[in-house]
Parts: sequence; structure tokens; C-alpha cells
Amino acid sequence: MWNISGWIRRRRMARRDLLRFWDGSRHRYGDPYLLWRRLAHHPTATLDEELWEKADNGEEPEATILVETIAEVFEVQRFDGEKGLTDWEIISLYVKLMDYLEEVKKKLGQSPTSSPPTDSESSTAQEAADSSEICGLGLP
Repeated sequence: MWNISGWIRRRRMARRDLLRFWDGSRHRYGDPYLLWRRLAHHPTATLDEELWEKADNGEEPEATILVETIAEVFEVQRFDGEKGLTDWEIISLYVKLMDYLEEVKKKLGQSPTSSPPTDSESSTAQEAADSSEICGLGLP
């Protein structure tokens, strides 16, 4: 049911550049950069290309590791027959996060007030971009 207080809250949260996602029972908001850092620095799993490829082919334990890692980072429950998210819905959280970060990067790169970088600024920016590639997860 629609209500004005819910609408106001959604508008306020949208202005804060928070990622809105469904957790299986309600919509929640998360700090996209914090979520990305949790994925990039996960203590037990590295979401690299090899893991994604094996998980995409349904290989175990890689598929389970991938889903459990994403569920842990987003603090959502896997579907238990009654509540929670299916494995595909959990994977879509990762995709949604990466799409969101890509959009933010595009917006920042197209800032109308930005001046073109000088040679020294340009190399520093490239070094920063290169160093953001952590554990197979670079900021898009």
C-alpha cells in the first residue's frame, strides 16, 4: 500500500546515492562503495574470473561459494522454501551493484565543472584506476 511517509523516505534515500535492493521481504538500502569493498576484501572468497566461469557452468563448490559470498556481503538470506532470495536473485544483487557503480563512474566522468586533466594529473588518475583492481574486482 502506498503512503506518503514511505514515498518521502524513498526520495530522501535516492538523493543519498544509496543502492536500493530487495532482500526477499522488503526493500533495503546499502552504501554501494561499502558493499564493493566487502566483496573486494572478502576474507575467504576471491570473486575472480575463474570462480565466475566455474560458477556460471554450475560447478561445485564454486557456484555455492559465489552465492554464499554475495549473500553474506549484502546480508541477505538464501531462499529456504518460504523466505529469502533464490540463488539467481542473489547473483543479480552483484550485477545490480556493478551496474550502479558503472553509472556513478560515468556521471563523475561527465561532470560539467571538470577541467581537462594535465599530464601529471592524468597519470595520477590512471595509477589510481590501475590500483583499484583488487581481488579481481575493479571499480567499473
